[in-house]
Amino acid sequence: MKSRLIVAAIGVPILYLVLLSGFSEHIAWAVSVSVALGIAALELCTMLRRMGPFVPAAFLPVALAPLFAWRLSEVGIFLAMLAVVPLIMVFQGLSNDREDPLGAVLATLAPVVYLAPAAGLVVILRQAEAGFDLTLLLIASVFLNDTGAYFVGRAIGRHKLSPRISPNKSVEGFVGGVLIGTFVMWYGHFLVETGGEHVLTGWEALGIGVAVALVTPMGDLFESLLKRSAGVKDSGSLLGEHGGVLDRVDALMMAIPVMYVGCFFAGAL
Repeated sequence: MKSRLIVAAIGVPILYLVLLSGFSEHIAWAVSVSVALGIAALELCTMLRRMGPFVPAAFLPVALAPLFAWRLSEVGIFLAMLAVVPLIMVFQGLSNDREDPLGAVLATLAPVVYLAPAAGLVVILRQAEAGFDLTLLLIASVFLNDTGAYFVGRAIGRHKLSPRISPNKSVEGFVGGVLIGTFVMWYGHFLVETGGEHVLTGWEALGIGVAVALVTPMGDLFESLLKRSAGVKDSGSLLGEHGGVLDRVDALMMAIPVMYVGCFFAGAL
């Protein structure tokens, strides 16, 4: 618990300040996302090491996606992900010890497909006129969803949500987390304004809130499935009791694209 509090006490203010920074059109945010998701990609490669992924080919597209998105928007994400193809060909040509080349290719593609889109889209979201508030609202909704699910599950959880993947999660916790996450998104829209007008309507915020709240636990469950398949408890140990970086951002990997799509159709980007 002490380790968790220390990480939170240091990490939350840093996250806020980096997110707030407007230096050179938010380059600090793009670089921070690049570093964090690049580490997450390395953690996932470690989890998939039995399949022999080409680590540089998996790492570089994920690390480049936020930087390319910073300058080229959605096209940049596509170009970063596309880079995995020649990289795989290069490292496949240099490799002599991959017994299952197809498995190695799939393991290399996994971090790119899983992490790169969210890595780039969260930079694009930040660059919107109300990007700071929208990004902060997304993060608050996701993490309060997770926190709410934990406490509701501990208090009244009786029915297992997915015992084979994550035995500690309950249906009651899932419902509680979804309700809390949805409420945070809906209530938060009152605080997101540009030019004295709300960026999202109440119905738009409610729809986005429900969608984000539903995929948030799915992101957590998906990473739990990966860890169970790899036979590990955490994706890494960089954050002490918090585990690895991927353990902290797993829910965001699915929530970010949903938030982006919702804000795009709501005209908030």
